[in-house]
Amino acid sequence: MITSLIEAFGHCPLCGSPDYDREPRGTRHCRSCGHRDYNNPITAVAALILDPEGRLLLIRRAKEPALGLLAMPGGFVDAGESLEQALQREITEEIGLALTSVGYLCSHPNDYTYRGLTRPVCDVFFHARATSFNVVLQHEEVTDWQLRPLRDINPAELAFDSMRHALATLRARS
Repeated sequence: MITSLIEAFGHCPLCGSPDYDREPRGTRHCRSCGHRDYNNPITAVAALILDPEGRLLLIRRAKEPALGLLAMPGGFVDAGESLEQALQREITEEIGLALTSVGYLCSHPNDYTYRGLTRPVCDVFFHARATSFNVVLQHEEVTDWQLRPLRDINPAELAFDSMRHALATLRARS
């Protein structure tokens, strides 16, 4: 079964040639037209939103991957968006909050598998505050939310390794 997007292509996406060779580090090269696909990561953003008592807002994922696990709210960056624009759009869509005091926290690589296809992702995490905690869930994306003290979060409950890394980074700064 094909698991990575780069492996899903049997022919060059530009000229259609079957001479589309695999190279080191997951790249592909077409011997006919010279096209190279580098399998660069797509970008996602997430917010570690703290309330006035220093508790972290977590959501419970409503769909795969990681259905039912806890996560920081966020999502993929759309074409034409900055990281900050994507972050606010995703937070508004998923939980209906407006962010303040947004700052860069860290980034971490992640593999995101959806419908049997794995894509490399660069997850970019921000720390933030919210103007209120009047959460409005988008139930297609999120089934529940909670506030937890940082010390009470079990990293194994988080959806992705990149989120465990972000939690550890935030804990180290607190």
